[in-house]
Amino acid sequence: MMNDYLTVADVMTKDVVAVAADTPFKAVAAVLAEHHISAVPVRSLYGGVAGVVSETDLLRKEEVRRTKHRSHWRHRKEWAKAEALTAGMLMTSPAVTVEGGCTLDEAARLMASREITRLIVTDGDELTGIVARSDLLRAFLATDDEILARVRRDVVDRHLWDDPQAVEVSVQEGVVTLIGQVEKRSTAAFAQELIVGGDGVVGVRNELTWRFDDTARATGVTFY
Repeated sequence: MMNDYLTVADVMTKDVVAVAADTPFKAVAAVLAEHHISAVPVRSLYGGVAGVVSETDLLRKEEVRRTKHRSHWRHRKEWAKAEALTAGMLMTSPAVTVEGGCTLDEAARLMASREITRLIVTDGDELTGIVARSDLLRAFLATDDEILARVRRDVVDRHLWDDPQAVEVSVQEGVVTLIGQVEKRSTAAFAQELIVGGDGVVGVRNELTWRFDDTARATGVTFY
């Protein structure tokens, strides 16, 4: 991957609104409405992050009003949340957290695997931010000129140093095109691997040719 990639710390919301575990139900709802947010971290008694309360957690209260029998609820935990009176009773715990140095790609994979839309960012036990799925799109906001400069510097000049002038690079709408000839086939493949993970890169058109195919397997002929 190219250098200077974005991390969670670059895109997260730093001024995070949080509530205490004993914050009443209505106060939690008021915090979400006042700040136009869909979830709020819950601080533990020791200052760390105990969990998260989302709009979904709050809406279970309304849902239970329309349900006359507990048998309609699939899980006891859902029923308990519907009867919750405080943030500590409402919250989903433990909170799914990441560190600020986590890459946007790693954060996206974690969100997908946990089927959530936000992550709490911590530094040790300290709450430092919150990152939403929409924040991860920042990686694709790099301009074509910025991508081109990074590819030339971090890929062509550093890794195709045998003859960097033999490789032509262009970028349009985030798609990087490589044209030219390199010494080895493995070098052409390596160049693509370096580029594809860069911030703002939508795709790579690798039109590089090579003088020597160093990936070809041996013929299997044995000499005695």
